[in-house]
Amino acid sequence: MLDAILYHGSVYSMENGQVYEAIGIEGDTVRFLGSNEEAEKQMAEQRIDLHGRTVLPDFNEGHMHLASYAFTYCNAPLFDCRSVEECQEAVRAYLQKHPEAPWVYARGWNEDYFAEKRYPTKADLDAISEEIPILMVRVCGHLGVCNSAAFEQIHALKEAKAWQEQMQEESGLLYEGACELFYRILPKPTPAYVEELLLNGMKALNECGITTCQTDDFVAIPGADWQQMIAAYQNLEAKNQMTVRVYEQCIFENLTGLQAFLQAGYRTGQGGEYFRIGPLKLIQDGSLGAKTALLSQPYKGSKDEYGLAVFTQQELDDLIDTAHEAGMQIAVHCIGDQAMQMTLEALEKAQKRTPRTDCRHGLVHVQISSREILERMSRGGVIAYIQPVFIEYDMDMVSARVQEAQQENIYAWKSMEELGILTVGGSDAPIESFDVLNNLYYAVTREKLAGGPKGGWKPEQKVSMQEAVAMFTTHAAKACFQEDRIGRLLPGMKADLVVLSQDPFLVDPHTLPQIEVQATMIGGQMVYQKEKAL
Repeated sequence: MLDAILYHGSVYSMENGQVYEAIGIEGDTVRFLGSNEEAEKQMAEQRIDLHGRTVLPDFNEGHMHLASYAFTYCNAPLFDCRSVEECQEAVRAYLQKHPEAPWVYARGWNEDYFAEKRYPTKADLDAISEEIPILMVRVCGHLGVCNSAAFEQIHALKEAKAWQEQMQEESGLLYEGACELFYRILPKPTPAYVEELLLNGMKALNECGITTCQTDDFVAIPGADWQQMIAAYQNLEAKNQMTVRVYEQCIFENLTGLQAFLQAGYRTGQGGEYFRIGPLKLIQDGSLGAKTALLSQPYKGSKDEYGLAVFTQQELDDLIDTAHEAGMQIAVHCIGDQAMQMTLEALEKAQKRTPRTDCRHGLVHVQISSREILERMSRGGVIAYIQPVFIEYDMDMVSARVQEAQQENIYAWKSMEELGILTVGGSDAPIESFDVLNNLYYAVTREKLAGGPKGGWKPEQKVSMQEAVAMFTTHAAKACFQEDRIGRLLPGMKADLVVLSQDPFLVDPHTLPQIEVQATMIGGQMVYQKEKAL
């Protein structure tokens, strides 16, 4: 006896193009796939008429910051602000609602959308308050500005000396890792607070059809260290409260932290049904928006501005070699081509010293690439964690930031596919929305949501709908070593699925953003259902 049959639909298995009319579930597992006639013969506790809707394997968010997303939206988000003044107003509004707040964290501003085209400054934040520590982080997360109260406390930290080159006292600007010093002046959060944030984030993911996410959380919540983040997930799993399978991208800023993690016995793949340790996550450069992405040629309009290398080659070699030798998977944030070259060199050295098979190491973002870089990735079996949604903003920014000679192989998703590189789709939320249907739209049209450029930006790099969906299903499952459990709908696989209002394989690609997620199921349990959808 099956627990549920879903019938009168289009059920895409994502296996050899097979499409069925019905799917049957027993417990947390798919047990039946077939026609409507075959489904009528199956005994089931519940029968759900799909009324022609489409069923896909669950969406797997390939790279995001779940805890950071939840933390950002429970504080003072600035994503809709179009001026420094609007940022100030948003923070003041937050303080009016929370008059007892001992500090303020705000994120999401983008000076490119401001009429004044400038960063907020310490003086702007002091105009809000000189007593309460305030940090405003740019949308990319690689640049922030704090007020005098915050800067004074940050500057007094013992560890601040190591970040002096990334701190500007006069302007209050903090670059890259220096932004995280703000977290260290705040009190440690309670376990209940951290767990509530994670549950809120998972609920939002379910509403977008996502039941698996590969997320970087270890430095996401002020005062919460990696031990507390692991404990929070494990506690939620023990209480059967998780509605997303989490594959943790374990970020560390130095060798000492990584070694402590490894000495505690953690390795890729460890964990339970809903929380698992994933790769070591490193950040090797910044972002294009903040001009900290590391390029091999100077930024346009400059003779000596190349971006920022977070680690020297030796530091990167040591981190990657240590993780690789310990059997860890590795994923490194690389937006600029020079950051990619340095990382690939470190990966190749580590593999030469300690040969391993099926490592599934990867580069996160892979934006300003080159043919040489892509070929090196292909030879080394290196995954590309890409964010199609980035082109909405970046297609206008790249020409102003990057030399023409470096623009030939950028955001090169089709070239990656042709070279056999495993491409995994993600959003990098909270930087961008994790709406998967929007991401599919960008992947296959390479146009803005409002339309244009006609035919798409660098149209030769469009991918097919099959490939785009695979980025968020089969490919993403393989990136977290779970292709035998999730990412496809086959007998014996987990019953993780999403029900859509229309078939993305049949509609005009320009209407993809209009498709609605009607229901989301994980392990045979409905975790989201649009009102009266089924």
